[in-house]
Order: sequence, then structure tokens, then C-alpha cells
Amino acid sequence: MENNEITKKANENKIKSKIPKIKLHKIIKYIVIAVILIVVFSSGVFFSSVINGQTKTTKLGFEDAGELVTQTAYMTIVRDTEEHREFFDLFQIPFTQSRQIFSYDIQIDASIDFSKITNTIDDDKKEIKIEMPHAKIYKATIDNDSLKVYLDKESLFSRIDLTEHNEAVKEMKEQGIEDAKANGILELAEKNAESLIGTFLKTNDKIKNYNITFEYKGE
Repeated sequence: MENNEITKKANENKIKSKIPKIKLHKIIKYIVIAVILIVVFSSGVFFSSVINGQTKTTKLGFEDAGELVTQTAYMTIVRDTEEHREFFDLFQIPFTQSRQIFSYDIQIDASIDFSKITNTIDDDKKEIKIEMPHAKIYKATIDNDSLKVYLDKESLFSRIDLTEHNEAVKEMKEQGIEDAKANGILELAEKNAESLIGTFLKTNDKIKNYNITFEYKGE
């Protein structure tokens, strides 16, 4: 019985000897180090979060729109195409004339490249200066379903081939563009762009009452 108790105590002492002994002063040291690290990170001595704020609006996001059509014109162009044979450039040979008279509806679009618009904001004077490129013709589109043929007379001696017809259609587009320009499509496109920009700026409470001026760059 006594031998068993002696053996039990010996085993207990052996287990205790395997447990590392941590002295009180080391525990205090670890606690102090942990407290110092917490203070350092929270106070930002070595690491800090930097927040930069700007109250002045310098970018209004016009470039997000890209190329924007701001005016469209619709017109009907009539084309008269004639082909005939001549005798040594002296006179027209009878019965050799081919002639086509037809029309197409054409849509002319004028646009502003919003990606090239820049702005300057003066908060003290409450002014916004918008610099933008001039309007340009974006494209001319023929409505193929609108074709109307008024005359289609063809001679065996002089035929209007497909190449000549395509060239006629191309010239109709060019004529449509020139007519649209003559009727002020580019000026209307710029005025509409100014109106769109003004409406956009009015949605911003900070600058909605600022005076807006427009300046055009380039030709």
C-alpha cells in the first residue's frame, strides 16, 4: 500500500516537471508588450489611414456619354441619272438614252464628342466654363424601303450599271449632308448639346445655381 502511494506521487512529480514554468515577471512583460502594440496601432504612430477630401467639383462625367447625336434631319433626295451615246462628242445618237429618276429618304445625324468636353469650375464666382468641340456630321443613312422610282427608261446601247447606281446613291448622301448643313443642323446640334449639359448640371444641388458659359475649341 505504501509502495503504491510512493509510486503515485513519483508519477505526479514527473508530470509536473514536464509543464514549463513561466515566471511572474515574464507574464507581466508579455502583457506590457501587448498593451504597447495595441496603443501603437490604434493611435497610428507607425500606421495611419489617410482620407483626402475635395469639395470642389472638377469632373462632371460628360465623357461617359461618348459620341452623342444631338440633332437629326430627315429629307428626301431626288436623283436624275442619264446615260447616252454620242457621235464623236458632236451630238447625241438617237434611241441610245437610258434614264432613271428616283428618290430616297435620308437621315442625317449630327453629334458632339462628349469625351472631349472639359470644364472649369470657379466656386468663388459661382461660374462654370464648358469647353467643347464643334458639332460634326455623325452619319448619313439611306432608308432603302423609301425608294420611289419616277422614271426607269433603259436602252440596249447604253445601260446604267450597278456601279453607276451606287455612285449615284453615294452622291445623294453627300447632297443630303450639304443640304442639312445649309439648313443649320450643326448649329442646332450645338444648341441642343448646351441644353443637355445645362439640364445635367441642374441636377447637382451644389452647382445648380452657377452661371454656365460655353466655349468651342477647334474649327
